[in-house]
Amino acid sequence: MIKKIALLTFASTIFANVFAQETKNFKRALKEFLDPESKTVLVCAHRGAHNDYPENSLASFKEAIALGIDIFEMDIRATKDDSLVIMHDKSVDRTTNGHGNVADLTFAEIKKMHLKFNNKITDEKVPTFEEALLIARGKILVDLDIKINEFARIIKVINRTKTKETVFALLYEPSETKQVKELSPGMKTLSRVYSEGSVDTLYSVTGSEAVHIDANCNTAVVVNKIKSHGSRVFINALGDDDEKAASGNADAYMEELKNGANIIQTNYPALLKQYLEKKRLR
Repeated sequence: MIKKIALLTFASTIFANVFAQETKNFKRALKEFLDPESKTVLVCAHRGAHNDYPENSLASFKEAIALGIDIFEMDIRATKDDSLVIMHDKSVDRTTNGHGNVADLTFAEIKKMHLKFNNKITDEKVPTFEEALLIARGKILVDLDIKINEFARIIKVINRTKTKETVFALLYEPSETKQVKELSPGMKTLSRVYSEGSVDTLYSVTGSEAVHIDANCNTAVVVNKIKSHGSRVFINALGDDDEKAASGNADAYMEELKNGANIIQTNYPALLKQYLEKKRLR
């Protein structure tokens, strides 16, 4: 009996220490996200940390938390019967053992499917939006890539799960950013721009805590303009630079860093985190 009590006490202590570290990581990431003057570069795990788990799975989200990553990104779609699930593609064919478009399938049909990893079927199921939020709450920031034009429904789930502090919404037009901020005052946003001119257009309509730029507008002028408005600068390393880094040339990430972008989305979050630590950028 004494041995069992000791084991339970040890397990409880480990759990408490892990929870405390996750909470600390979250508070640090949130503080940094809201500070455009910070020298810390934040790491965003694209569709979760999916090097060892299916993309957009609860396992990939948990792995991002365990690795101490700042943010994970996930994609939100609606089923035929209006349930919100996490799935990047319109179709379930690539990532599950099922077939058809998410919008044409019921929630019950999708929940019978299993996610694939390296083309092999796993035990992982398609997560609901609510399940993913509850996994992340108070542990990691979440980038919501909303694939449906139903912002009020998204916000309703965020409010119900008390995860407003945890999330920010990726939005593709200034009018969408303005709409979300009016629907939910204080909601953090990541607004996408496509040129120097569209930066000006964005701020003529509304503000945003972070701005997503593409490689074609990764210039000092654009980055400095965004920062002058008090926003963080988000850029993708997805594609060539990620693959170069994974092949041993981590300096490929300097392409994203060269003009001062301070949130980088990657398919290799642990690798990027290690590189930034080496460069003393986090």
